[in-house]
Amino acid sequence: MNSLALFGFTLCLCALNVEARIFGRCEFARKLAELGVPRDQIPTWTCIAQKESNFDTAARNWNSGDHGILQISQIYWCSEGGGDGKGCNTACWKFRDADIVNDVRCAQKVYNEHTRLSGNGFNAWTTYKFCKGDMSHWVHGCF
Repeated sequence: MNSLALFGFTLCLCALNVEARIFGRCEFARKLAELGVPRDQIPTWTCIAQKESNFDTAARNWNSGDHGILQISQIYWCSEGGGDGKGCNTACWKFRDADIVNDVRCAQKVYNEHTRLSGNGFNAWTTYKFCKGDMSHWVHGCF
């Protein structure tokens, strides 16, 4: 009976294993543009994604509880328990798949909330300190 339970548990874990991918710099920037991210923000978002996850959608920081290509925090923005919840009404594992639409939408929500609170939404990401100023080189040759 115990081996059957272990097999079932392992099968469930495999079912939760979602496809992930690593974006190229320009591929990520173009995807942001396609999703309607303001053009002047795309260089900064591209820098943040590289610094946070090296453009890896499967990235997970076990220490901070951040998930996905833009490292969305499970403290406030996604539910680690599996169901949808918290500020972005999303399960954290959904930020670690190949589809970054929900990552970008949630990041925009985080950005807007932090803009309201601090005047600069990028301050929500600790790596922003490396992405201040003219970041146009991050999208050079992409558009």
